[in-house]
Amino acid sequence: MSDVGRGAEVLRVLRAVRSVRDLRPDPLPHDALVAILEAARWTGSGMNRQPWTFVVVRDRGALAGIAEASPNAGHVAHAGAAIVLVMDGDMPEITTFDEGRAAERILIAATAQGIASAIGWIPPAGRPAVRALLGIPEEKRVRTLVALGTATASGARTKAAPGTARRALDEVVRWERYA
Repeated sequence: MSDVGRGAEVLRVLRAVRSVRDLRPDPLPHDALVAILEAARWTGSGMNRQPWTFVVVRDRGALAGIAEASPNAGHVAHAGAAIVLVMDGDMPEITTFDEGRAAERILIAATAQGIASAIGWIPPAGRPAVRALLGIPEEKRVRTLVALGTATASGARTKAAPGTARRALDEVVRWERYA
């Protein structure tokens, strides 16, 4: 495949990323999970600190416990797996940026593997329960997860016609200056 063909394929995958919260609890192929984690591992980070540890959760009881602690991420209860991002506690502004980069990389890699995904937020009140459930040390930060799975029939349906779910480029881009 030419560089142009590879570039077009990468852009196709990037445009295909979407949040799917209607998931089936089917087990996911181990090789696909490893491929996603490899992509996440290579995410750039401020000063190349790589301030993350990825906790892969496949246990049904643990997924249910995370969902209970994170009501706005209840979709994780029905996921085939979840990746919980555990971040170093120092340099919170840079680490927050890196956390978002790593989460987005996981979403992209999952899409490239044909796996549905959705990001989730663990609210402050639920973090102690998730920390205890997964054995996360107190000095680490936990707040972001990505649920992974096979989309249900309703989850596989798109909510908008392809190419219509985003504002037009000329609405969101300014060249050289804002005004």
